[in-house]
Amino acid sequence: ASPNPFTDHIEINYGVFQKAKVAISVYDIRGQKVATLDERMLDPEKYSVLWNPHRNLPKGHYFISIMINDLQVHYLKVIRQ
Repeated sequence: ASPNPFTDHIEINYGVFQKAKVAISVYDIRGQKVATLDERMLDPEKYSVLWNPHRNLPKGHYFISIMINDLQVHYLKVIRQ
């Protein structure tokens, strides 16, 4: 994900190696979901999604979860400045 830390937006790049259900979500430090960035069936390919959080969303630490076929495959911390 870049840039990290970010101010206005952050881009998440990921790949799918076989047709799969993908869900990308953002959680705050308390574990509450603050955004769903993508949730659909995808063909094998490289993908990119942009998160433009609402300006009222506080600065701080957030966690991006990438799930493929209901299994968490990536979990990363991003910082909004």
